[in-house]
Amino acid sequence: MKLKHLLIFLSIIIFATLPVKSNFITYTERETTEFEIGNILQYKDNTIVLQILRTIGSSNGEDCYKTYISFRVIYSNGTIMPIDLSMEELGIQPLNFCTVGGLNPITLHNIETKKGNFMFITYTEAADVNNPLTYIMLIDLNGKIYSKTLMGPSLVDQTNNNTWNPQQFSITPNANNEQGFLYFTELSSSFNNVNSYFNLTQWIINEDGTLSNIAEMDLTLQSQPSIVSTMDGGYMLIYPNTTTSQDPFSSRTGVYAVYYGYRSNIVRDPVILYETTMELVIANLNCVVSYSEVGQICLITISNSTDPNSAPIFIKVNYLSGGSVFNVSHVDVTLPTIISITEFNGPQSPILPLSFGGYFYSVNQQTNINDDQSPYDVWGYVLDDNGNFIQWDFPYPTKSDSKASRQVLANNTLVMAQPIIGQNWSLNTTDLYKIYEDHGYQNILISNTYPSIGQNIIANEIHFLTITYTVPVVLSDGVITIFQSNGISNPGIVRQIVNGLQNPGYITINNDTVNVTIIESTFNSPGSTYYVMIENNFVSSLLYNEPLPGLSSNIWSFTTSPEEEKGQESKIKLFFDSIYGMVRLTNDGTSYFNSLNSNQQNEFFNNLTQELANAVVVTSKRITTNYKYVIDTESPSKQYLLSIKIEKPQVASDRETKLITNDLNAIIQNMIITVLASGSSSKYLESTYGFVTIRKYSFFNFFSAKWYENFENNYKLILTIVFFLTLTNLCFISIYYDAKFEVINDANSSTTKSFFRIMKCDITESICLFSCKKVVNERVVDEDKSNHFKIYFYGFSGLSFALDILFAKVEAGSVQNVFFASVFLVIVPYIIKLGYVVYIILSELVRKENSDDSVQLLNELEEKEDPEDSNGQQDGLQSEKDGSQSEQNDSRGQQDDSRGQQDDSRDQRDKPKEKVPIKKWLEKSKDNKIFLVLLILLAGTEVGVLEIFNFKFCRQKFNVKLSKQFKERVIIGEIISIFIKTMPDLAFRVHFLSKAIDFSYLSTLTLLTSVVKILDLFTKPIKLKRIKGKKKNNY
Repeated sequence: MKLKHLLIFLSIIIFATLPVKSNFITYTERETTEFEIGNILQYKDNTIVLQILRTIGSSNGEDCYKTYISFRVIYSNGTIMPIDLSMEELGIQPLNFCTVGGLNPITLHNIETKKGNFMFITYTEAADVNNPLTYIMLIDLNGKIYSKTLMGPSLVDQTNNNTWNPQQFSITPNANNEQGFLYFTELSSSFNNVNSYFNLTQWIINEDGTLSNIAEMDLTLQSQPSIVSTMDGGYMLIYPNTTTSQDPFSSRTGVYAVYYGYRSNIVRDPVILYETTMELVIANLNCVVSYSEVGQICLITISNSTDPNSAPIFIKVNYLSGGSVFNVSHVDVTLPTIISITEFNGPQSPILPLSFGGYFYSVNQQTNINDDQSPYDVWGYVLDDNGNFIQWDFPYPTKSDSKASRQVLANNTLVMAQPIIGQNWSLNTTDLYKIYEDHGYQNILISNTYPSIGQNIIANEIHFLTITYTVPVVLSDGVITIFQSNGISNPGIVRQIVNGLQNPGYITINNDTVNVTIIESTFNSPGSTYYVMIENNFVSSLLYNEPLPGLSSNIWSFTTSPEEEKGQESKIKLFFDSIYGMVRLTNDGTSYFNSLNSNQQNEFFNNLTQELANAVVVTSKRITTNYKYVIDTESPSKQYLLSIKIEKPQVASDRETKLITNDLNAIIQNMIITVLASGSSSKYLESTYGFVTIRKYSFFNFFSAKWYENFENNYKLILTIVFFLTLTNLCFISIYYDAKFEVINDANSSTTKSFFRIMKCDITESICLFSCKKVVNERVVDEDKSNHFKIYFYGFSGLSFALDILFAKVEAGSVQNVFFASVFLVIVPYIIKLGYVVYIILSELVRKENSDDSVQLLNELEEKEDPEDSNGQQDGLQSEKDGSQSEQNDSRGQQDDSRGQQDDSRDQRDKPKEKVPIKKWLEKSKDNKIFLVLLILLAGTEVGVLEIFNFKFCRQKFNVKLSKQFKERVIIGEIISIFIKTMPDLAFRVHFLSKAIDFSYLSTLTLLTSVVKILDLFTKPIKLKRIKGKKKNNY
């Protein structure tokens, strides 16, 4: 008892301190039930899985086991994880836990994907004994069940009472673990037939762990083949055949191969790997991918038919994936004298090709040949191509368990099970001799890389990966993938994927050296670990054009240096830094997006932002959207632009928004080599467009933002400023001209004073219609010299109409259903207002003046309304007073008469031309008619333009006599225009901006013009009231 406790204590110590590469690993099972090691599985990362079988009894020569699937996972760091899954957890029938014909219905198979290591459990389900079905269950090494898949009927011998024959199938993983595996099973029709019939199905493992059948066919062969996956992704079925031909020159013994391509439903014709005219007994075929040479190798074990006790003969065949043989050699084996065996009819002599050259050769013999449960004595060696034996580090012989269970790991470590003692199992491990030098990549065809394994690099300063091979190479159809470790999933986050043939722009090759271009977003995370995985078939041998093996994801790794500490100012600025931008969909993406309903479109946005966040390696909260999309009017195919926002950091350790923006743009522009190309939403992005930012100014970046670098916006802004400066100059010229005229009439006034006085009055009148009345009374001007700032009104009216047209042509098409509405709001109101303007003009043309009283009344009104005429009358009265005063004062009379004559002369010179009705005005000149037509067309944009008849610019006016009804109708037309045009425009502009991604200069300016026009509505009733008041007073 004390000894048992001591063994348990020692096993715990060894387990905690020794890795897999140590010489001895032991583990104590908790249960006391007798057990045995059923199988040893190994993975490329040197993880080991031991299957534990617990015997509970036997009947009729068949063993039954406890209804559990138990396995022990031994990781490369020495950690051992026990997994026990009950029959109830697995959901399988009890019949699977007893052997049939000595074969266990349950088998375990290792399978690898980019996500990690998994395991297949094959088992049987049967409604009755005559209809067994074979299933495959996919689980991970933690015991999590992913899927159960029906593979087909189990093999039943119909010639022997429908006897069930389990395990009559094989599972061969593809050389590229993303391409699944081949399931090969014998058909029941093979019994009592010369040929054998087989069913072949190719399967892939989906992202969710389910299996999908991608190819299937039936095949007839002479015997059971050995199956090996080829580097190009296909499978080679290799089988021996012997004939009894009497022709001495005919082949009697041969090895043949049938190639079965990936996703294919046919096989190629058989090819010859080896033939001889001698009649030989082929005892074993061991065909594998060669990791030390180009192509595949097939090691043929031949027994002497005349002397079964002699040592076996080995023939090595080197062939390419297509079946072309380029070398056949004989491996001489002369057993060392230390092996105390002279008869080979009992012992096993397996031989296994090694990844670093040579072969592991062992001779196994049970210690007690009369006991099936007896342990084995094992003599092991590394055999080179010259027949030299290289000893291992174990003693000769070394004890193994009753099945001589062993595996050689990818790093050339031999793992061999020891005899089970009580509840303790043990593994002996040793590193086998490597014929060829290993440079640390577990691939002797790769001599070095840059960055090297374990190197520390500066983030974003590596622009190329370099791989140097030991043989000249050419590019092939495999990929090289760069992962960033996230500490959770294996191998991590995909940062870049480059295919040798499909992405030639990212790869250059020079004889034996391959350079892979790195985009700026790949190594963007300081203080992170990156892994590079190279698929088989990434490059091919230049000499043989044969795909070469690659690297698994856990070998080539390096780290980026930690980020430097940010200054306090930079940390504060980070929290006020958000960036808005747009991405564009392809033509297919736009069509697909159009086919979605509103909820599906929102889901599309959510998927897209999540995929973008995953690609840039930030949390999903950093990349968001407002679900807005517009049509790219600059694209001939009218593709969609989607709104994307890069949110500001939440903590100081978060990446800067500007860096995320740069990375996102780089990833989209190079999406063909990133995970975006395979995303459900991101695959529809236009790579040439990238991520285009929309500048949003904040308190911290307003003054530092290089707004002036946007030429298009600057150009529009300059045009707007020039336009308003031009109107301002015209306004000032008109004011200056009137001021200068006042100085001529009043010698006591100065041009500058008059200029500012007139401008003050105009501004006051523009601000408040009521306050300007007193000022007007104080000015000695006529009504025709109206507010000079009306120049802005006329210019603004033309600008507004031009902006409406530009908006409909340039901007409106970017939002669905907006273009036609914008055209409608341009054309229909224009036609209505144009008709109203024509009505106003026609009303003036047909207006009758039949009585002298009406003419007199109009003249009186004209005199009252014309301050200049009133001014002339005042001057006349002043002249009469001066004349009267001249009679009383003879000494001054002549001077006063002279002054009166001068005033009369000046009044006569400055007296305005007589106003005439519009009909007479039109009869005066053909140019007047042309002008009126143009004015009517322009007034269709804004009815108030008709007031230009009353406008006087630089003392020039039209002298058209218009009725008060004309002025009223113009104001009423302006009010109507606001209701039928401006208000719908404002609502329309607000709707447009609510849908638009970016507030462009044009859309913002059109919105402002609409707001200004609506504000002008409040002045119209006041103007109308004033005109009616004047009309009533005048009458």
